[in-house]
Order: sequence, then C-alpha cells, then structure tokens
Amino acid sequence: MLGNFGASTSFCKFGLPTLDEAIGGGLPRASTFLIEQEIGAEADPFILSFLANGLQSMDYTYLLSTEQTFDFYKKIFQSFGRNPDMELRTGRLRFIDAFSGSFQAGLSSIMATTDADHIGVERIADITDPREVNESIRRALLHVQKGPTVGIRGAVISLSSIINTVGDNKQVFSFLQNRRAMDKLEGSTTLIALNSDAHDPLFIRAIEHMVDGILRVTRQDDPNYEEPIQQVEVIMIKGRAELVGKKTKFQFYSGRISEID
Repeated sequence: MLGNFGASTSFCKFGLPTLDEAIGGGLPRASTFLIEQEIGAEADPFILSFLANGLQSMDYTYLLSTEQTFDFYKKIFQSFGRNPDMELRTGRLRFIDAFSGSFQAGLSSIMATTDADHIGVERIADITDPREVNESIRRALLHVQKGPTVGIRGAVISLSSIINTVGDNKQVFSFLQNRRAMDKLEGSTTLIALNSDAHDPLFIRAIEHMVDGILRVTRQDDPNYEEPIQQVEVIMIKGRAELVGKKTKFQFYSGRISEID
C-alpha cells in the first residue's frame, strides 16, 4: 500500500485558502456534507477543487455524477493542475458514471478494466435504485486497502437527480443514511451536491438533519464585475457553531477560481 500523508491530518481542505479558513481549516474526515446550490450558482468547481486537493494529498477519491460525463470534469481537474486520466490509471481516482444510459433499467453496472479509455470508470445503468448507487461506490473503492493512514474523499453530483427519479423519499433517506454510515466506518469524507431550490423545503430540511455539515453556494451579480460572483456560506458544521454564517466570494474565469476581496 502506498504511504498516505493526506490522512495524517483530521481535516480535508479545498485548496482555496480563504474557504479553508472559513470552514475552520478544512472539513472533518469521516463526515458527510451537503453542498447546496441555487439556480445560477456553480458548485462543481468547488467540489472538484476539494477532490483535486485530495489527489494532491495522496487521498483516494471518487466522483459519482448523474449530470455530466467524465470529459466535462476532466477540464476542471486539469485547471487545478491534475491529470485525471493518469489518476484513473493509478487508482487514485474513480469515476462513477450515473449519467450515460442511467435510465436503462435492467442493465448491470460495469467496471471497465480492459478498455484503455475507460480504466477506472464504473457505470450505473439504473439510478432509480439508491442501493445500487451505494453499491457502485463500494465497488469503486474495492482496490483501496483501507486503514488509519488511508484518506478517502468522494463527491456525488447530484442528489437532486436521484430524488427526481426515485419518487420515494424513504429510499433517498436510506441512501443518505448508508452513505453517512460508510463515511463513519471508513473515515471517508463525502460531498453531496443538492439543487436546494428544486425541492420541497420541508424535504430539504429533513435531508439537512441527516448530514454533518452544509455549505451553500449562491450566485451574486455585481456591476463591478463582468462575470457573476459565487458566494460560499457556512450554514452548519456540527460542533463548530462559531463558523456559521462565514462567507467567502469567488469568481470563475478561464476555468480557474479567483478570490474576491
């Protein structure tokens, strides 16, 4: 097993100094976080920054997407100085494709290990079964020799697609409970993106009670800037009440994240 200095600390950073400071130095390991975004906001770059920092820290990472193919995320990874194709081949990164053909119920999920273009890519054929989604995450990490010196980070983009296709709130809660339990048992840290303004507020509140923390990404238009500003606000981090309400502002330009004073 490769040595892992990333797991020697109890926090996972985004690699964005002002945001890492706002969240108290990083997100605690063995925790599950919601990344809530409203219409017009862009949370993906922050989530990819979190995973890219994990790769730099020698953590094992996975990205499960119900919204885009891997080619979309490759460009964002590259903007953070990572080579996602190489990371797939070394096993540090696993991509779980729940977008391409995800509604073809009855097909089995496949881990492609012989196609050079798809090494490290697992496909979910039916995202209407949350148990299959959790199982795909488990399979993607089978090669990881889990232990106290091994760090694992993951992201699910997004829970909204699962909610909209499942049609059964109990199954969604089951998925979240299972994911959180696995994070606790394996010491992994998972970010779960959620389009918060696309669902019933009471349902969102129930989901919020199931996680260890919430960061909210909103869009703000400022006449002083040509591009929209993305604001990240700490809504809740369990055990860190002093961080609630802290805000950081960023702008995306040419694939990069720039801090706004």
